Amino acid sequence: MWPLESFIRPLAYISLPVILAQGMANSSLPGRFYARAALYVGSLFAVASGGILVAATLSLCGKSTLVDYVVARIFYNVCSPLIDVKVEIVEGEEYLESGPAVFMANHQSMVDVLILGRYAVCSHP
Repeated sequence: MWPLESFIRPLAYISLPVILAQGMANSSLPGRFYARAALYVGSLFAVASGGILVAATLSLCGKSTLVDYVVARIFYNVCSPLIDVKVEIVEGEEYLESGPAVFMANHQSMVDVLILGRYAVCSHP
């Protein structure tokens, strides 16, 4: 077995679903929707899994109050370019930096999490 083969074979297995999703996304509008939904859920799962390490690290450093902020920022910065969605907070964004705020989501779509991640990007703890 070639040394490089142990790296290339898993990469090929991983890239096959990506190639199929890309073909599906280019074929039709519903295909594009399902490809983006799969990318969204996949990135949500990946960031949530990594969030466990972030939470443990920040807790050990005594900064456990920053866990939600850091994980939300990571999620927005990872997911937004993947699904090509940019969230713009237009009205009243200047008030978000001045103090606490309450956000309510109606959970009509999965994008609520992305919107809350965008808020974490524009605010400072």
